[in-house]
Amino acid sequence: MEPGLDDATIRSFLPPTRNILVHIAVIAAISVIGGPLLGLFVFNAPRGEMLTLSLGTGFAWGLSFAFVAAFVYTAWILFRTWKAYHKHMAALKMEAFYRAIEGEQAKD
Repeated sequence: MEPGLDDATIRSFLPPTRNILVHIAVIAAISVIGGPLLGLFVFNAPRGEMLTLSLGTGFAWGLSFAFVAAFVYTAWILFRTWKAYHKHMAALKMEAFYRAIEGEQAKD
């Protein structure tokens, strides 16, 4: 077990659960609105004519939009957790270094 993991868990580096749920709700809302709109834009761009979007096509575009957003969000959460963990470990090492310096100065 690495030093410093006894006083902090991985959960302590994650954003609060409420924030995660808000982020998921925002991703879902953007996917429900943005996915079908993106589908309309992609299908309309080459033809220049009005295209009606079926429920299945809108659902497929929204779902694909949600998968991409979820992938990016997961990568962001992993990066943020990794960064916070290494910042915490660096602080623990500095604290141990300062304790060692103080101990050496007390001997002199």
